[in-house]
Amino acid sequence: MGLLARMISAFAPIFLILSPITSYTDQILSIHRTRTSAGFSLDIPLIMLTASILKIFYWPGARYDLSLLIQAVIMVAVQVLLLKVALDNRPGWRGEASALPFREEKVGSRPWGFWRWKSQRL
Repeated sequence: MGLLARMISAFAPIFLILSPITSYTDQILSIHRTRTSAGFSLDIPLIMLTASILKIFYWPGARYDLSLLIQAVIMVAVQVLLLKVALDNRPGWRGEASALPFREEKVGSRPWGFWRWKSQRL
């Protein structure tokens, strides 16, 4: 049992550090291959960037495990890359009339039409 415990304690930090890369590489490659980020919510990078940056700022006071700090730094880099790829391949982003993000005609129930993105198929 001692050998198994040593192997787990040796490989667990490596797994934690590499998990952002293994988790989001498929999404980045899929968006890059298809040249569209339709259906991908830009809220995901926002949430993950916020959480990782807060984790980095929390580290000097808490001094938690170094592998978690490295994971947070890698996660910031991966999420910035994911955000760049998603924005570069955003449908209707390249200056067409459909690239205007807010609807002019039907605002809906949100105040000032906030966060009402124009649909891709009009």
